[in-house]
Amino acid sequence: MKLYTNDKGEWAGTQADARKQLGKVRRTVEVPVDKANLMAFLNDNKVGAVEVQPEPKPSVEPTSELLSPQAASWVAWSLDTLKRGDTREAEAMLVKGLTIQNELTKKGD
Repeated sequence: MKLYTNDKGEWAGTQADARKQLGKVRRTVEVPVDKANLMAFLNDNKVGAVEVQPEPKPSVEPTSELLSPQAASWVAWSLDTLKRGDTREAEAMLVKGLTIQNELTKKGD
């Protein structure tokens, strides 16, 4: 069986997928088909493994002029909800976002 890789941890199972996902820089790898050797190959090459990246810390501490990522998310969601016409729900979301921002700002003082 053949798999295709770009040697950066990305793999594809068909030539068509390899062209789309991996671009021109790729190589073909012959993969064993019996279960024991296939499992060993997949584990050794980390095929299908998902690397979890830690969430980056904000580089700037929140201030009254700058919303924290959490507060900004609630405020943005509130705006979308308001555009749909649900003012009661939008107001609740906005209050939630501003409460988060106020709590973070108080911790920074």
